[in-house]
Amino acid sequence: MDINVMPMNAAKLLRFGGFVAAGLLTLGMLPTAALGEWQRDDKSLAWVNGTNVYWRFTFDPTKGKPFFHPLAPGGNTPLTNFRPADHPWHYALWFSWKYVYHPNDAKHVNYWEENSAGNAQGKTRWNPPTIETQADGRAAIRLKLSYVNPSGETDMTELRELQVSAPAKDGGFSIDWLARFTVGDQDLVLDRTPMAGEPGGQVNGGYAGLSARMVPLPITMSAVTTAGPVERFASNRARPNAAAVACNFSDGSLDVGSLAFFSDPANTGGDAPWYIIDSRQMPFICQALLAPKPRSVLAHGEFTLRYRIGVSPKAWTQPGLEAAQKEWLKNK
Repeated sequence: MDINVMPMNAAKLLRFGGFVAAGLLTLGMLPTAALGEWQRDDKSLAWVNGTNVYWRFTFDPTKGKPFFHPLAPGGNTPLTNFRPADHPWHYALWFSWKYVYHPNDAKHVNYWEENSAGNAQGKTRWNPPTIETQADGRAAIRLKLSYVNPSGETDMTELRELQVSAPAKDGGFSIDWLARFTVGDQDLVLDRTPMAGEPGGQVNGGYAGLSARMVPLPITMSAVTTAGPVERFASNRARPNAAAVACNFSDGSLDVGSLAFFSDPANTGGDAPWYIIDSRQMPFICQALLAPKPRSVLAHGEFTLRYRIGVSPKAWTQPGLEAAQKEWLKNK
């Protein structure tokens, strides 16, 4: 597998200065970067400092999806959980559709769950990425993905651009996630497990899209959004609507780290719907963009999704999320 690696030009350097520090995201200036070096092969790219891994992006074609694991502020405690035994199709931080529905033949193709061999009904495939790196830890990763149904037809393609900031001195960093989708030759409906209150609805309905399976106990999790703390969980589940959500992790009174998720209002037409699980073994978050309803897309139609993930050694706060969201949208 070939990986094209080249330095960024000056314009990209100016555009690519976002980073996380003390629970606030700052853009438009270059941080004092944490020490580290690149570690890469034909299956992954990582920023490391000795044995401490800040982040690794894996694009191994033998895996079901491309993914980030670990995400570890300062290269310390990983905040992600990769392919746990209860849900081995959970790829730490990853993107997956749930069902792609073909109205002309009434078939739902499942891109999410995988069988014991690690194969989903709908295949997510990708070309070798193009990678650009800087010596201070910035990286731009671009790859083309195809969503292929069991007939061999391509349901849609995706051009994904991932921009990872240099780690700040405290070890925090950010990931900008941009995905441009183009539908194939058939009209499609992007669908999900029905929500509670719908025909056949389930308490776990609605998930699909950008998701993270996170570190289990003994680390504990709390969640906060741009609208305030998430305090009501029914059956260990919460479904807030907000511009951004952070999952803060602690070990007793000590902060372990935090993952914040920012959604462009254009993704969902306003505040995004989130699906959060806070259970002993399954901390999980999904930007459940299909939770309100399935999304119909015409043949050859196009749409774009844009996110930011903020990885911080300290807990995010509501004001910090609000400020970071405004700054990100102002400078995107």
